[in-house]
Amino acid sequence: MTTMMLPIAPLSPSAFSPYGKVLGWPEDLARREPRHSSPASDFIHQLSFDTGADGGPAEVLWVNYRDGASRIDRLEMHRLTHQAVVPIHGGDLVQIVCLDRDDAPDIDSLRAFHLPQGLGIAMSPGCWHATRLLDREAPVTALMLTRHSTTRDLVAMLNEHTTGRESLLRPLSITVELEA
Repeated sequence: MTTMMLPIAPLSPSAFSPYGKVLGWPEDLARREPRHSSPASDFIHQLSFDTGADGGPAEVLWVNYRDGASRIDRLEMHRLTHQAVVPIHGGDLVQIVCLDRDDAPDIDSLRAFHLPQGLGIAMSPGCWHATRLLDREAPVTALMLTRHSTTRDLVAMLNEHTTGRESLLRPLSITVELEA
């Protein structure tokens, strides 16, 4: 089987743009006019979170990531909703992303990004992805914003091995290893 070494690239809005948006990028926020500004706070719009055509409710999750493996053997994808990930505590993450080609990962678009604690990403609907720890030893807690029914769908797929309605899990056709 072919092995692909996948470098971990620094995160930037332009590099991540095919897959979604970077959240909290300082230069991006500095260019935006606050919707509200006072000595106590600023409200700066960054993204209107899309939960899909039928408007299912959004859900905030705390995700405890513990997978520090360098091998990526499968990806998941959510058809209907953005999915945001913001590492909050414990360290940085590696976000692996890939574009969709006919309900399968487009391996030619596979990338890995260093996701520093305190910055986030919002993956577009249809973005294939996996998440790993940057420091392969320390667990990381992240805030995730997703669609409530997408979480139920994925949990059923993982726990009961059902077929997803909103999500897909696919094994990769090649061996992918993150570069150290």
